[in-house]
Amino acid sequence: MIRKAAPLILLTALLAPTGMAGTAVASTAATSAVTTKAAAPAVDPLLVEQISSAALRDPATPITISGVVTGTPSASVRVRVHWGQPFQTRAQMAAFAAGQGYPTPSYNTKVQATPLDGSGKLRFEFTVTPRDLGMSRQGVYPLAIEVQDAVTLQPIEIERTFLTYVPDDQPVPKVKLAMAMPIVDRPHRADDSDFIDDDLRASVSTGRLASLLDLVQKTGRAVTWFVDPALLDDARRTATGEYTVRTPSGGAKKAADPAARRWLDGLRAALTSRSVVATPYADPDVTALVHAGLDSPTEDAVKKGAEVAGDVLGREISTATAWPVGGALDRDGLDELATSGVRTVLLSGATLPPDPQITTTPDAAATVDTVSGPVTALLTDPTLSEILDADASVPGAALLARQRFLAETAMIAFEQPQQAGQGGLAQQTGQPQPPARSVIAAPSTRLWNPDPEFVSGLVKAASAAPWLQMATLNSIRPGKVQVPRSDLVYTDQDREAELPRSYLGGVKKLSRQADIAQTVTVEPQKLFDNAVLRLTSASWRGDAKRAQGFVKHLRASIEHQISQVSVIDTPRALAGNNGQVPVSVDNSLSKSIALKIRVTSDDKSRLAIDANRGVYETEQLNILGNRSQLVNVPVTVHGGGGESTISVQLLTADGRPYGKEVHVTVRATGYTGIALVIVGAALTIMLAAVVMRILRRRSGKSLPSGAPKPPDEAVEQRTIPADHGEKP
Repeated sequence: MIRKAAPLILLTALLAPTGMAGTAVASTAATSAVTTKAAAPAVDPLLVEQISSAALRDPATPITISGVVTGTPSASVRVRVHWGQPFQTRAQMAAFAAGQGYPTPSYNTKVQATPLDGSGKLRFEFTVTPRDLGMSRQGVYPLAIEVQDAVTLQPIEIERTFLTYVPDDQPVPKVKLAMAMPIVDRPHRADDSDFIDDDLRASVSTGRLASLLDLVQKTGRAVTWFVDPALLDDARRTATGEYTVRTPSGGAKKAADPAARRWLDGLRAALTSRSVVATPYADPDVTALVHAGLDSPTEDAVKKGAEVAGDVLGREISTATAWPVGGALDRDGLDELATSGVRTVLLSGATLPPDPQITTTPDAAATVDTVSGPVTALLTDPTLSEILDADASVPGAALLARQRFLAETAMIAFEQPQQAGQGGLAQQTGQPQPPARSVIAAPSTRLWNPDPEFVSGLVKAASAAPWLQMATLNSIRPGKVQVPRSDLVYTDQDREAELPRSYLGGVKKLSRQADIAQTVTVEPQKLFDNAVLRLTSASWRGDAKRAQGFVKHLRASIEHQISQVSVIDTPRALAGNNGQVPVSVDNSLSKSIALKIRVTSDDKSRLAIDANRGVYETEQLNILGNRSQLVNVPVTVHGGGGESTISVQLLTADGRPYGKEVHVTVRATGYTGIALVIVGAALTIMLAAVVMRILRRRSGKSLPSGAPKPPDEAVEQRTIPADHGEKP
């Protein structure tokens, strides 16, 4: 077990007893493998606090080493320093760091037997020079500080580190160092309107994202930053106005966050002169998407990433370089990125190893063929990446991590570049130096939470190292002669880490529903595109429970949107054996929609649709916003009428089902035949009455002279005034 959670940096080689008096227990061998402590002490027995020089140029340069020993009060201890010959390979460095027996034959006791004080501590400080440590030529040298029990002389604790010696009178080979760092967060919104949590507020004010901004401001132009546009999008949303955070009881309104505005403004200013790359929107799990049959989200995320990042940061931001999660990618994922416009991928060196293996460090750039042409693969150094991942909050970790980082890069520079199967060091004075190679360092974890002081100090030290030339990622290019490499290595462990297919199957279905919901309008809307992309984020790996909460909320939002266009299912009445059933569609959206209606009968033996094959389908209908439209469906009733149902399915303009089928009740009365009989009888009676009237009129005209007139035949009389002079 490597102590202090700094892989390949800090180590505990020997058993450390809880007290360091004369009862100390020795390890079985000082050079044995790192020992797992059954009951590790709360405080490390040895803490190295200072090594004054990282790169030594003169044999007389003083190196001050200081620290503190902790143990049982009054226990007597001594401190000594070990050194040895320079390393020949990085593999030897790894073995030494892991306590696996790389020899350190020389030692010198620098602090003689001294009792710990009443608090159980002994502070120490001593000075050595390169000459004292036998440094005679350029190289990386081992250095170990050991605490012994002064009574038994048994080792208690040892710290192993490295010193790099580059004398002024010897030429120093150069290596180009590019550093990539992520500004990525998991999504916080399900749909574009609602936040599922308000974690962003704390993160940008005093948390991880605030630390990343601090680091951007301190590192200058030596680092290439990968920024997730979805994070910028979320921060902009909280910074610019009121927003809603979902709660178990509904939603809570939040005022615009001034900390988010300050964070965005600070990031925008700090990145103005930096090398910046946008990840695809929401940093999708590309290989998982391809394996689940989801191809379009990657291309959509690449395009959306460039658009949003450029909009928020105020300048054009490229998405032509992709950094897949974990630096791992297989052929399917690489081809998908290449067809989406990606021309460079940042991968772990373990993903594209030399084949056959070589003993030196190959150049960090290679060319890989894809279905869309050659792509540049930039390969991070796994050991340097582990150093950037180190927990620098552990006492002493930052110092030893810096020493290790500089020593590893120096060793790369000192190596003679190899072709497969050949090797050697380029350390001899006067030997022609090869062209500068490149090495890339990047943290392996996506949601990186660095100590800004440690990382900025590391960048500063690397910038000052005489064997390093700082570079941005876009300046790293494959050389004319490349080391042969294997095909992409994508392990079973890499595949198991992907987002589950069951989860992505649900996302795929939800994506189809979202597309239907937003394409029913005459002018298609992009209501849920970003939300679906957020569900594909690689940050959901290992966090299925939280991801399902986002899926559930987005599904509800999509279903609500679809429900705004509906069939009115009020029962309909039909008189007779055939006719038309009115079907009404209500558009509650504010925008015009374009759709079709398909109607079938649920019981053709009682009610048939009078159309080809019993299916009535309209041409495309355009319905204005907040309006309804009626469509008459021709039907035929069988069996004397009764009650039956028809199925009404709304379709998009291209024929996809929109929402669920609606079953409308139709009551066929069969009244048409009876009505004709009644009308016929009435007409007969009316005709008979007319005939009788005519006959009676005729019989009145044939009466004899002087007979009394019928009462209803009174003669109209007129009275004419006499003064008119007219004759009566």
